[in-house]
Amino acid sequence: MSQNSETSNFESFWKTNLPTRNLFILITVCYLIISIISIVRVEVNSFNDVFAISDEILKKVGQYNKLVMEGHVYQLLTSIFVHIDFLHFLSNCLFLFIFGLRAEERLHSWQYYLIFITSGLMGGLLTLAFGLNTVSAGASGGVFGLLGITIVLAYEEDKRRSLWSYSGVGVIFLIITGGMNVNFLAHAIGLVTGILLPLFVFKKRKKMEQPIENQNRL
Repeated sequence: MSQNSETSNFESFWKTNLPTRNLFILITVCYLIISIISIVRVEVNSFNDVFAISDEILKKVGQYNKLVMEGHVYQLLTSIFVHIDFLHFLSNCLFLFIFGLRAEERLHSWQYYLIFITSGLMGGLLTLAFGLNTVSAGASGGVFGLLGITIVLAYEEDKRRSLWSYSGVGVIFLIITGGMNVNFLAHAIGLVTGILLPLFVFKKRKKMEQPIENQNRL
């Protein structure tokens, strides 16, 4: 690939891929700001402390179920854009690009944002079932929502190859983001929301109008 071609693709991303780009910028800015605040307010004793958000900060900007039940319902939304550490942030951003770029080829911007936000909020609501002392954060509920709509679109276009391809990538995402403290309920409801929401809300999807070189990114 020539340098001119790479430059053209880079410019195209910043001009045309608005939903994925905007979410990436917002999530990145939030992570950087919260990380800086955490470093300033908490004593740094190890290298990991530089990249991990303190529990004190997470309870204020993430989803702390106790505060949500006391009326701080805004945390259901803000927690979507907060990440616990750098690996958490990196993995969600990686799969945001994988699923997001594919989804926005066939969705209007408002549909894209609706799926992401609604899936994230549903994940937060279901997280309340874990009890008052639970603290959670992350965009994975919204990202799984984008995976859900991606699977729906893939099934419509190629009922065998694409469906299994994206389902396989989704399993990889689940494994990478897995662990003892992972909110699998938020992942599951995010995926289900991404699959079912289009059936009830979307009447018409955007036709693919991008140049050939911008199609089939995945």
